[in-house]
Amino acid sequence: MHASTIQRIKMAHELTQKYYEPGNQSKCYKAVWRNYIRKVMGISYRTYLAYINTHMDM
Repeated sequence: MHASTIQRIKMAHELTQKYYEPGNQSKCYKAVWRNYIRKVMGISYRTYLAYINTHMDM
């Protein structure tokens, strides 16, 4: 995996940890992607899900 991809995955994990709240629909994965990830990183929802499901040692 390329270093830039690893960096983007880490960024997605950090933003998700900061804004995601289980059980709160206004802070679900889709809302986090719509309000933060899409604007900052410019990636699709499907790519975002792939990134957050990628487990990495940080």
